[in-house]
Amino acid sequence: MRAGSLVCLAAGLSGLGCYNYLPIRRSRLTPSTYLAVTLTESGSEELARYLGPNALVVRGRYLEATERGYALAVESVESRRGDMLRWAGETIVVPGEFVRAVEERFVSRSKTVLLAGAAVAGFVVAYQAFGPASGGGLGGGGGGPGGTPR
Repeated sequence: MRAGSLVCLAAGLSGLGCYNYLPIRRSRLTPSTYLAVTLTESGSEELARYLGPNALVVRGRYLEATERGYALAVESVESRRGDMLRWAGETIVVPGEFVRAVEERFVSRSKTVLLAGAAVAGFVVAYQAFGPASGGGLGGGGGGPGGTPR
């Protein structure tokens, strides 16, 4: 039972994962790649009516290159203050002249292993502290020893 629980925990954590962003060239872009597009100052100002004020990083799935720029299905927009605004995959075209950097998201194996290791260690500590015998169930009880209550 213990091994099965650990396998379930590890499988659940594998979906979480931790990510790194690495620079990518426009020529290597393929549709459905998850990107983080950092805007220039003028790009932030020009796209404010679409992305909101002070947009810094647009994250989402790359759709295609158009004559106007990068077409993205936006998942989130990070502001210059660090606020994250969630989006539902709306398509936005970010003109190339407004792009400071383009980075591709990759799963970081080292961060994911570290997270999984910490989670497993936490599970083991909790199991040892509470164990299977601490079910906390309500036992039936009757009276005290030696008979029925009066």
